[in-house]
Amino acid sequence: MNPTSKEETNETIPLKPLISPKPYLPVSEVGRTVGTTYFLSSTLIASIIPIIQLIIGLYYKGDCRIDQRIPTYMIVAGICGLALAGLSLFLSITFKCFLSDSAVVTVLASCGICLNLIATFLISIFVFIWFILGCVWVFSVRSQVQFKDSIKPGYCQPVLYKSTFALLIITIIWACIQCCLSCYRTCNPRRNP
Repeated sequence: MNPTSKEETNETIPLKPLISPKPYLPVSEVGRTVGTTYFLSSTLIASIIPIIQLIIGLYYKGDCRIDQRIPTYMIVAGICGLALAGLSLFLSITFKCFLSDSAVVTVLASCGICLNLIATFLISIFVFIWFILGCVWVFSVRSQVQFKDSIKPGYCQPVLYKSTFALLIITIIWACIQCCLSCYRTCNPRRNP
């Protein structure tokens, strides 16, 4: 057996994997998404709902005799929504300023992103629990609430109750739509030609 023969050298060539693993998404790619003007403007537009919640909750704070937790729900939901919008803006600005032309993340940007993600995670958990409590408070009194006589114990200011009710329903519908879209994207990934 000759070690220089063609047959033997083919056997020593290392095998290459047929399917290469997908690389992780580089930070610069995330920065192009989160640091875009579209993301920035959509975050500003999305902050309108928490502002409305906060204004309605503060304006009608003492006007819901059936359950004082309803205006409190609106106030806290508005504050937390604004906090999440602020964190999103901070994240967007961090990516836009620190990662615009470089692939290297500075220590300051890394700390900012890390703290932002931790705060966003914690506030999101609180908002989810608060949302469930808001649903219980608002939907449980739906059959007893009345809007005409403010002296009766079942009274709640109509703008306060109806806007809270509507925002909760819209949030539930929006969450279902997002869940369906996520499932669709997961089941039907984009095919790269």
